[in-house]
Amino acid sequence: MIALASLFLWPLLTGCGTMRTVYVQAPHIPIPESLTEETPQPEIPKPLTWGGSLVLNVETLAALAQCNADKRAIRGIEEKKAQ
Repeated sequence: MIALASLFLWPLLTGCGTMRTVYVQAPHIPIPESLTEETPQPEIPKPLTWGGSLVLNVETLAALAQCNADKRAIRGIEEKKAQ
């Protein structure tokens, strides 16, 4: 009886042996140049006054926010590539 049961299971085990792996080329998604170009650095006014330092702080924080937005967008592109 065991031999009969194993006779029916044998084709099930060998059926997976004919499966072959096919690799498909994924399209290359380039990162937009707008995300990788230089972020302009704010110029330090000469002479640096209290008012000038406040303007410099605002410009520096704006440049930092732009860098973080670019990095976030690049991470989103990389996550889409990984899927």
